[in-house]
Amino acid sequence: MSAPVIEFNCPYCGYSNFSPLDPLTGVHQWTTDCENCCRPIALRVRVRGGEVEEIDVSPEQD
Repeated sequence: MSAPVIEFNCPYCGYSNFSPLDPLTGVHQWTTDCENCCRPIALRVRVRGGEVEEIDVSPEQD
């Protein structure tokens, strides 16, 4: 069984990106680079009962 994947748009260039997601309940935060423009993206995802409740995508702050 493969890990769930979320889709989100880059806040810099709008490119559609994909990232694996830990399906455990809670708030998960990580930084990933856009596959198109390579700029860092901060992701914050809230999961409850194996379902994504909220995805927050923002430019990574220095």
